[in-house]
Amino acid sequence: MIPENPPSWLQRALLRFLKARDRETISGDLLEEYREEKVPRLGVLRANLWYLRQLFSFASMRMVDGRPVQQVLVLMCFFAIAAGVWLGTMEHILKHDGYRERSVIAVCIAIQGLATLLYLLLHGRFLFRGLVMTGAVAIMLLGGSAILRISRAQHFEGFVLLIGLALLLQGALTLATLLRTGDEAGTR
Repeated sequence: MIPENPPSWLQRALLRFLKARDRETISGDLLEEYREEKVPRLGVLRANLWYLRQLFSFASMRMVDGRPVQQVLVLMCFFAIAAGVWLGTMEHILKHDGYRERSVIAVCIAIQGLATLLYLLLHGRFLFRGLVMTGAVAIMLLGGSAILRISRAQHFEGFVLLIGLALLLQGALTLATLLRTGDEAGTR
């Protein structure tokens, strides 16, 4: 009888989120629990979901610990820049009432994404820190208000929900990254 194993991509992903010194012991313990307890009790599908949940717990600890947060933040910044450019372009093409004000907001979204990228590129120089933190709070408020408005609107527009969620995530990641780098600077 061949023992059950979690999918190989789950095992590889787990190893990526573990520190080198912990890879053998933690992955071995999880594999043992998966084979001996989870598969017999839950079945393969639910045991795989359990393993995936374990993976996410280690991934979340690692993301708070450093680089993966910045990688996601960089992606969110590029998304914000693209969304701001797209929104501004659409406002100028469609020219509905209030398009000028919404165009300014779209430009601010793109500028916030660009400013955050510059901050990361300059490796945390204090020049942009206050501006970027203020912008992060502003885009979180903007994203939250967009989500509230679209949830109450007669016509649901999925792109507004997507951009609102992305702005909330980018703002939160920006604040987490900047607060973390500020704490590190204070301890040096």
